[in-house]
Amino acid sequence: MEATLVEMVHTLAAILILWLISRSLWHLVWRPYAVAGWFERQGIRGPPYRFVLGSLWEMKQMLVAERTKAPLDIGSHDYTSRVNPFFHKWAADYGKTFLYWLGPTPTIYSTDLELVKQVLEDKTELFQKDYLNPILERIFGKGLVTTNGDDWKRHRRVVYPIFNHESLKSVSAMTREGTQKMIAQWCNQIEKGDGHQAEIDMRCYAEELTLGVIEQVIFGQNSKESREVFVAGKEGQKLAVYAFADPQIPGFRYLPTPRNIRAWKLDKSATSNITQLIKERLASGVGGDDLLGLMLQAYKLKEVESLSYDEMIGECKTIFAAGQDSGATLLTWAMFLLSIYPEWQEKLRKEVLRECRDDDGDAPNSNSIQVLGKLKLLSMFLLETLRLYSPVPFLLRKTASDTTLANIKFRKGTMITIPIMMLHRSKEIWGLDADEFNPMRFEKGVLGATNNTYAMLAFSCGPRACPGRNYSMIEVQTVMTLILRRFSFSLSSQYVHMPRNLITLAPRYGLPLIVRNLLDGQKSDI
Repeated sequence: MEATLVEMVHTLAAILILWLISRSLWHLVWRPYAVAGWFERQGIRGPPYRFVLGSLWEMKQMLVAERTKAPLDIGSHDYTSRVNPFFHKWAADYGKTFLYWLGPTPTIYSTDLELVKQVLEDKTELFQKDYLNPILERIFGKGLVTTNGDDWKRHRRVVYPIFNHESLKSVSAMTREGTQKMIAQWCNQIEKGDGHQAEIDMRCYAEELTLGVIEQVIFGQNSKESREVFVAGKEGQKLAVYAFADPQIPGFRYLPTPRNIRAWKLDKSATSNITQLIKERLASGVGGDDLLGLMLQAYKLKEVESLSYDEMIGECKTIFAAGQDSGATLLTWAMFLLSIYPEWQEKLRKEVLRECRDDDGDAPNSNSIQVLGKLKLLSMFLLETLRLYSPVPFLLRKTASDTTLANIKFRKGTMITIPIMMLHRSKEIWGLDADEFNPMRFEKGVLGATNNTYAMLAFSCGPRACPGRNYSMIEVQTVMTLILRRFSFSLSSQYVHMPRNLITLAPRYGLPLIVRNLLDGQKSDI
């Protein structure tokens, strides 16, 4: 009897092993080659699939090769071959639509605007957000960025009120307060130096400023816990970039690799700190019109649309990471462009002084948003900044079922890459000066520049467009109106022009600027 039982266990184990082997062979060998043939019959080719890694090893090798090259000229805005060299090469080899492989996952890259429009306009939940990288999921949490279907709709209804008109007024006020503190620091550095100018790292100041604002938007306060969430998130972003070439195979995320272990610890730290903030708010019984207050109000009332405890933590992570990084990135590159185009710096300064002459800058102004709406040149300039230096280089979507888009048949589970930086530089869309800085192209808005809303994707488009677009624009506009009338600035000789994709686009070695006080000799406080 015992021998029979042992024999049965061995037989079941053998069957399980055979099933796992056959399943792995189907997933890692047969399916990729079948899918490649499927697309090739439709005229879509690409780099060959390699066992397990797909195109990831080739992508990593190209990135490593780019890091050894000399920096770009400061006036060059065509950095696509440095940030995503594989897209640049494969587009030249295979055309505007091609197939590549994120591990064994088939991925279609396309700059076909009709296909892009159909993907982003999706109203039938045919496409899902899927980042494939578990470290990214830990950074962003289960919030608006990563949820799908009914969960996404529920999160949207709870979170969107934080971006309404009244809340945006508060964002402008909080940004003004933070900017005034930053200006005071700059003035102090100038006074400690030669009294006329100082060198500052704008990237660091942009991160600190936008961090202070997003803390108040989410938690209603600045705190040690939220700072620790930020630090954990920043390190997590780097880990996610380094994990780019990890095998995209089932179960790899659970292996105790050094990178996975570190990501788990960072996630635990961020979750613990947000949990502490939630507990403190629940214990105090204080509501508030910040994001945490809105979520807790629905949670305590047990509303149908409320989020669970874990979902609130995830949403805090999402808005914290996305809201802080997008604002900091836009502000950084805007200051970079104004530093190398002093004529535009002067144009915007004149506009600010003209339109904001009744706004003395001493305190938050309830009419700030209306004032910002008058700054047409500043708006055009920021659109051009977003076109040339979009915070997010590309978008990913995954098909939830078999479908046909732009006359291409897709299998369920196919990833689709929408390369924002390549679309923003398409001469077919933007004209022969697509690689050049020209804010005047937006004199009549995006449609006036391209006749296609889906050509400008810095904040995406369609139902899942970034809800924080106005938040980031108002935040950066507010900062720049205060800086422009107080300082002139130029690039430091220490600046190295090497944009890098750290989930969002950032200057590899920061943005050192020389700032000069325009009110030199006058009253130094705001």
